[in-house]
Amino acid sequence: MREILFRGKCIDNGEWVEGYYYKMSETTYCFKEDYERKPVPEHHYILQERMTDWGLQNQIVQIEIEPETLCQFTGLCDKNGKKIWENDIVLVIYENRYYEKKELSTGKIVFTRGTWYIGGKVCNELYAIDEDAIFQVEIVGNIFDNPELLQEAEK
Repeated sequence: MREILFRGKCIDNGEWVEGYYYKMSETTYCFKEDYERKPVPEHHYILQERMTDWGLQNQIVQIEIEPETLCQFTGLCDKNGKKIWENDIVLVIYENRYYEKKELSTGKIVFTRGTWYIGGKVCNELYAIDEDAIFQVEIVGNIFDNPELLQEAEK
């Protein structure tokens, strides 16, 4: 079964947390006009399960995150076993079958056309990533903590 996880940066301390995504509005109105007059603040959370004590029910902890940092887990890991997340910056080691040489390029993980790709502004092409890919991927950062990696790769 596919593992559906999200991560985001905690509002309190800026650290990455992973778990299950949940969005909640502070209130609900019946009419569209009420929303236009008084917009409702929304809160974005990552939910995590925590053990309380032996034999007792576990707790669900909600950690508020910065919504612009929300990333989904691709379901894949890089060559070192690290989880690959949306908006990660990866080093692509492409094995050319015809010339037996490896070419290195850098790309950003994006979701488009119903699947995960390495691409965006960094790569000239989109490379679909899956377990049968003919290249290896190594995470070198992400667009939030290491935006300079994207700028260097675009030069």
